[in-house]
Amino acid sequence: MKIAVSAHGDTLAAKTHAQFGRCDYFVIVDAESGVWKALKNHSADIPSGAGTACAQAMFDEGVNVVISGQIGPYAFDALNGGGISMFQAPQGLTVREAVEQFKTGALKRIELKKF
Repeated sequence: MKIAVSAHGDTLAAKTHAQFGRCDYFVIVDAESGVWKALKNHSADIPSGAGTACAQAMFDEGVNVVISGQIGPYAFDALNGGGISMFQAPQGLTVREAVEQFKTGALKRIELKKF
C-alpha cells in the first residue's frame, strides 16, 4: 500500500501541509517496506486546478491513501472516483507521525460534506 502525505518538505521529518493541492511536496511511503520518496508538487502555484493535477499525480504514482489537512471538492471527487482513500492529518504532525497514526487507525477519514 502506498501512502502519500502532503508536506512542507521532502523528508519523513517534514511537517504535514494543510492543503493537498498547494503543498510543497508529497512524501510517498510504502506501508509494507517503509521505502519512501519525495515528489515535488509542480502544481502548487498554478492559478486553478492544482488539486485535480495533484490527484492525477497520485494516480500516476499508484497511491492508495492520501493524508492531508484539507482536500478541495474537485480533488476529492477525482481521488474518490479513482478509489484513493483520504485521511486528515492533525496540524503539527511530521510525515512519519502521520503515517504511523494512519497505520494504527487514529486518523479521521476525510468525507466531502454536501450542504
